[in-house]
Amino acid sequence: MPAYSINVRTPSHIADVHKVESDDLEGLRVEMAKSVGELLKDHAEQIWADQDWQVDVTDDSGLILYVINVSAIGSPATLGSAASLGLTATPS
Repeated sequence: MPAYSINVRTPSHIADVHKVESDDLEGLRVEMAKSVGELLKDHAEQIWADQDWQVDVTDDSGLILYVINVSAIGSPATLGSAASLGLTATPS
């Protein structure tokens, strides 16, 4: 049965999350999505530190087969006041 690796790539490192064996590529994609959910659950604080994750599945040669990107972005409301962002109110 073919073996695959589910990996997380961040701006600072690459982590091999776990190995999966599958004859079914559709099942492999579902397993990958479940892994992303578990990663977010188990490492919720880390996505905010890294801000961008690429989760991918590679075959035994390292060829990337599937990718899920996860990004964490604060909105202007959580980043500071409008003035500190260089935003000004327009009079109506």
